[in-house]
Amino acid sequence: MATEIGDGTNTLFWKDRWLLGQRIEDLSPVLASMVPGRFANRRTVNDAISNMAWIRDIHGEATPEVIAEFLKLCDIIDQVELQPDTPDRHTWRFSTSGQYTAKSAYDTLFLGSVPFEPWERVWKSWAPGKCHFFLWLAVHRRCWTADRLR
Repeated sequence: MATEIGDGTNTLFWKDRWLLGQRIEDLSPVLASMVPGRFANRRTVNDAISNMAWIRDIHGEATPEVIAEFLKLCDIIDQVELQPDTPDRHTWRFSTSGQYTAKSAYDTLFLGSVPFEPWERVWKSWAPGKCHFFLWLAVHRRCWTADRLR
């Protein structure tokens, strides 16, 4: 999912991809690991930005790495402007319409995969089902033969 921020009431600050198209965890992994789940799973962008509550969510030791990530995140968040009367917009990145469908999710599973063209030879043959299954495993090198067990 990709998110365009409007008023920030429908987007989770720590979990959703709303800041530069990424999650806070992607931008500042060490800092994000210091936020307990009870805050990370509930804090909206509106709550976090309007009263700077996101800073109070961070618990733990302030190491130099944490401070560097904190300052970087502060600079990025200072650029964000909420639009009070505009709802947040969540779009599915894997379809042209931006709408989630089961088909688009299924197609996403196969992005970058190599199709096996002669599948009909395997599944449309007159062999018993267990032979179909064994042949399918063999073609995809998924049989646990002696050479694979080493």
